[in-house]
Amino acid sequence: MKQKSTMDYERILLKDPLFTEYSLRDVNDMDLLNLLYFLGDNSTYNHLNIIDSYCPICKKDTTFNSEQSDQQELSDLLGDAGMYSGFSGEKREITLIEELEKRCVFIRKFNCPRKPHDSAHSQIFIFRVIGTTLIKIGQHPTLADLSKQDLKKYRKLNDNIYSELNRAVGLSTHGVGIGSFVYLRRIIEKHIVYPKIQELIAEGTLTNEQISKSDFKEKIKLSKDKLSSFLVENTKIYSILSKGIHELEEEECKSYFPILRTAIEIVLDEEIEQKEKEKKNKLISDQLNKFK
Repeated sequence: MKQKSTMDYERILLKDPLFTEYSLRDVNDMDLLNLLYFLGDNSTYNHLNIIDSYCPICKKDTTFNSEQSDQQELSDLLGDAGMYSGFSGEKREITLIEELEKRCVFIRKFNCPRKPHDSAHSQIFIFRVIGTTLIKIGQHPTLADLSKQDLKKYRKLNDNIYSELNRAVGLSTHGVGIGSFVYLRRIIEKHIVYPKIQELIAEGTLTNEQISKSDFKEKIKLSKDKLSSFLVENTKIYSILSKGIHELEEEECKSYFPILRTAIEIVLDEEIEQKEKEKKNKLISDQLNKFK
């Protein structure tokens, strides 16, 4: 049975922002070497042979193929670290990490199969080892560029939501935690909850006095009939964002950002689904009313 990797390659390459640090103390040496090197004809060093990502040039989801690493460079590294294929031991692993630190930077390149010889289509990741820590120090295209395609659908709601979410993701991919929380909270406040509150006030269901006496979580409850059920059931989303802006450290915000981004996307997806349902209902109702 194949042993589960001690490194989440997809997260490291395609989800975590620049300058994310990974402790190497509990990482299997072969998993680490497979992140940093690729030898297609060697079963020990060909585990990370493809990545599924988006090609901003082709404007299509693509399975990228890893470019071959320098075999001699890897052989020299293994020799200097006193390793051979398949060996893993605590004493040797420390030596390996020390040798990796000496070599300064490591580059992994993945090529788009549509244009395998055009570097403009490739995806490049750069790492450095310092002490017992691995750091992602470079990436092209940026995570923000890769995310833009996923975010475009939120223009169906309005351009402001797309713009705010794009800014949040952009800040996060550049290692800004607290600033990214600001834009996520603005989406909930300004573009999701307050518009629904105004609708309810206009309908006479709520009054300005009720709203003025309520904190934001209470405002969500008061307007629950018009809001995403996910947001109503998970008001903690807003609480964490507020705490992040006022109390949490930058690193804590950076670590929480992926789950909060996903949570807000679920809310927005429900908004899109509801709008499309209302649009379809109106279309069918109009058609039915034509019958006499």
